[in-house]
Amino acid sequence: MRKIVFVFLLIILKNGHSFAQTKVSGKVIHADTGEPVPFVNIMIRELAKGTVSNSQGEFNFLLPKDAKAGQELIFSHIGFEQSSVLIKDLSGKPIQIVLKPDEYEMDQALVLSFKSKEILKRMQENLTLTQYTEPHEIDIFYRELIWGNDTIQGLTRASGYVHSEGFHPKHSQKSQVSGNDFHFVGFDHIQKTDYGIINKRGGTVRKNIAAQKFPLLIFRLWDFNLSWFDYELLGGKNIGDRSVFVVAVTAKNDGLGRKASRWGYGLYELLQSSVFYVDQEDYGVHWIELRNDKLNEIQYSKHHGQYYIEKYTTATIKFERLNNGKYVFAYANYDNYYTDLGYDTEPNPKQWEVREYAEMYAMDYQFVNLSDGQLMRKYMAPIYGDVPFRRINYHVETYNGLIFIPGRARYHPEFWEDFEFPTFPQEKEIELQLSLNRPIEMQFADFKNNQLVLLERLRKRNRKSQHYWGRASLQYSPAEY
Repeated sequence: MRKIVFVFLLIILKNGHSFAQTKVSGKVIHADTGEPVPFVNIMIRELAKGTVSNSQGEFNFLLPKDAKAGQELIFSHIGFEQSSVLIKDLSGKPIQIVLKPDEYEMDQALVLSFKSKEILKRMQENLTLTQYTEPHEIDIFYRELIWGNDTIQGLTRASGYVHSEGFHPKHSQKSQVSGNDFHFVGFDHIQKTDYGIINKRGGTVRKNIAAQKFPLLIFRLWDFNLSWFDYELLGGKNIGDRSVFVVAVTAKNDGLGRKASRWGYGLYELLQSSVFYVDQEDYGVHWIELRNDKLNEIQYSKHHGQYYIEKYTTATIKFERLNNGKYVFAYANYDNYYTDLGYDTEPNPKQWEVREYAEMYAMDYQFVNLSDGQLMRKYMAPIYGDVPFRRINYHVETYNGLIFIPGRARYHPEFWEDFEFPTFPQEKEIELQLSLNRPIEMQFADFKNNQLVLLERLRKRNRKSQHYWGRASLQYSPAEY
């Protein structure tokens, strides 16, 4: 296979900011068009460490301290040839990476020999062979952005951890009750600006973080009934040196709706219209694209007095195949679109076209099985159950649907001064825009992961009494804010 001049890597270790390491940055572009290539998987497979380029093909990272000169950085993306570069050939200067397309398509004989529904069935059957099945830890970087009428209204960045109990078939089959989440996330460092939009519909992304739905999106979308969907085999592509089936699924009946309505299964609605990229050899999952189109009709929340229109949600999940054949989580994003038409208590409500976007990068992996005590100290919350069904019991502060991030998260400027994270396009310009009313550093420093600070603001905007949004409706967190 042809090689491409390339460069890159990463993986920011959790304490990577304390080491004198080589910083690598650059941009990945398409060889034919010059356009950026988004979400390129980047990995040192011997170390099981890597990252993903951002939506504009840009990357920045620190080489892990245990990287060796003879090891390779592997760059792979759907429809492109795999590229690699030796660690010893990297420098501290920005690099431009050129990826050449490899539009592999399956021949007709292969297409006829595989039924698209059978491919997804084999994917489900082979999860225990292809997914990492032992408990492990993932260092993550999280970013959230909220737009209102095409203008950025808020930014959150967070560094933390994800615990996975490892794949087990019964994870998605067990009866869902509160707190029954076997993969959980916590944050220990957060930067958060003021938010220009606060309403009952807002905070969907934060809600998914706080309610542990982001880990569910990554690890537990597997228990779907094959009869719920119509299938189409779109063809085949290469992801680096792996050949994959590209299978589109579309919900054909209300079975999906019934599943999504059950407690703990809400994200199944994203399977309404999906595309799976499944390995042709071992049936492991490389990539999933998800979408759910809403009714797009005016709705009214009687309890909260708000009018709104739900439009659609999308998500992307990426996995990386390691040298041992196991697949590990690499990247996920979640996009939610809705129209806020205001509250019935507002004489002249402003209409907001809202987009909420969140993304989560895997920055490092530790393939260790921490004890209950170690997990409790790391996530600062009680741990219940036995492997592989341990769960965390976060009591996240929630206020009338507006939910904040779990964990013992605070703003520590000395941490962020040296912490290297994947950038968002025009992130500096976004910060400048958000600092027009109040300096961005002041917003970060004033951040409190506590909704009590928002009570008066919420009541004033919506002309509600203390009884309507009272302290009795608040669930307190054991974390120290």
